[in-house]
Amino acid sequence: MKLLIFNARRYLAWFIAGVTIFALCSGCERLDGSLGSRAKDDMKLTVLDPRGQPSGIFGRSGAAGAHILANRNPETQPTLSLDELVPLRMAPRLGSLENKNIYMVDTGFEGGMAFFEEMQAWFKENMPSVKTVLHRKSGNAFVDSPELWPELKKKADGVVFGVGG
Repeated sequence: MKLLIFNARRYLAWFIAGVTIFALCSGCERLDGSLGSRAKDDMKLTVLDPRGQPSGIFGRSGAAGAHILANRNPETQPTLSLDELVPLRMAPRLGSLENKNIYMVDTGFEGGMAFFEEMQAWFKENMPSVKTVLHRKSGNAFVDSPELWPELKKKADGVVFGVGG
């Protein structure tokens, strides 16, 4: 049985290597940055940041005809001056949770809402003066929800912003 698993792993490794080499070779005419007859002088490529946003700080726009990996070159990355960097701090800790409104904001990951429901039940049983509000964030964890922030600022004394797992 061990020999069978070893052989399967070896063949899987060869398969992955072959697929990778095939993918590289089949697209190698585009690795030099040229797009053949489809290239236009006014064409603009937009590369998104890890959050999926073309922010201009983490995401960047590539010029037509630029090398496919130009956005990975540290020399072409945008830079920020120390004056532009603003330190962010967490909100100050509440002195007590008694008679406070605590919002529990689920970001949409699997298991998050169930976890917050358990937390809400715990507060109801152990700290009944604490009002808990379950809220599901629109979109996903990586997309801003501009309608959520004013509500939290106005109504919440504290926020548990989390994900499941």
